[in-house]
Amino acid sequence: MLRYKEIFLGNQCNNKCLYCLYGQKDFSHPDFKAVTTALKHGEEDGVALYGGEPTLRNDLVEIIHTAKQNGYRRIKLITNGRTFSNNQFLLKIVQAGCNLFEIKLWGSHPELHDNLTQAGGSFWQTIQGLENLQRLTLDKFICLRIPLCKQNYTDMINIITTGINFGVHRVILSFQAHNLTLKELIPHVHTAIQVSILNRVWILTEGLPFCVMQGLEHHISETYNGYESAMNPRTRKQHKYCKHCIYQEICPGIEIEYLNQFGYGEFTPVKGSKYIQDIKVLYG
Repeated sequence: MLRYKEIFLGNQCNNKCLYCLYGQKDFSHPDFKAVTTALKHGEEDGVALYGGEPTLRNDLVEIIHTAKQNGYRRIKLITNGRTFSNNQFLLKIVQAGCNLFEIKLWGSHPELHDNLTQAGGSFWQTIQGLENLQRLTLDKFICLRIPLCKQNYTDMINIITTGINFGVHRVILSFQAHNLTLKELIPHVHTAIQVSILNRVWILTEGLPFCVMQGLEHHISETYNGYESAMNPRTRKQHKYCKHCIYQEICPGIEIEYLNQFGYGEFTPVKGSKYIQDIKVLYG
């Protein structure tokens, strides 16, 4: 797993997702100069551009071109993919230097996806964007990001299958809602991991503590990237008994809102794991 410099391009968006981490109450739109200043090359080999919806910026092609000129070898765009339904626009993005794409998909059919994005027609635009990406003959890497919530967790396998049919290279299951218990969610996550592995697509989770992922720790994205990320702002907490867990120092815990609603009953300290030494090596 590679670390990226994360650059926020504003919270303007053409979706109004029910579980959006940012929202548009306080509209923020960094100007081109501020973005290019942030793009000054540092230690990172790659840069991740996110929002909001970054493809709505009129200067996105110039931003990507600047990142390329500044020496970033990997330029990743986190997007809902709707604007990629315009193939000419997608080609401009690719030709400017973007070669990694992380596409958000909330459902495997329009009724579910559009209900969660609160944007009519968004499903088919995202699907067309994925199809256009798949048709590109240039080297590219496509990741499917699935935000999990009460409304879509039982559709998880269908969403993954949809992504696999469009040639995605990686799947991320991101748990960010507080109306769904881990007891309900985890069995579906286990099945999703099995389906992805059988189809030779690497799959990772976000926002799930180590104690509910025993035996699958190598599928926890925080294992590789840590859990401090500007792209995924979270307020997490650990139980007092977590101090007895072998993962206590590296586990991000669970969202405070989740604990306030469901309590600590689902969490048990992990006493031993065959993966612990490998994980400690990753953390140095």
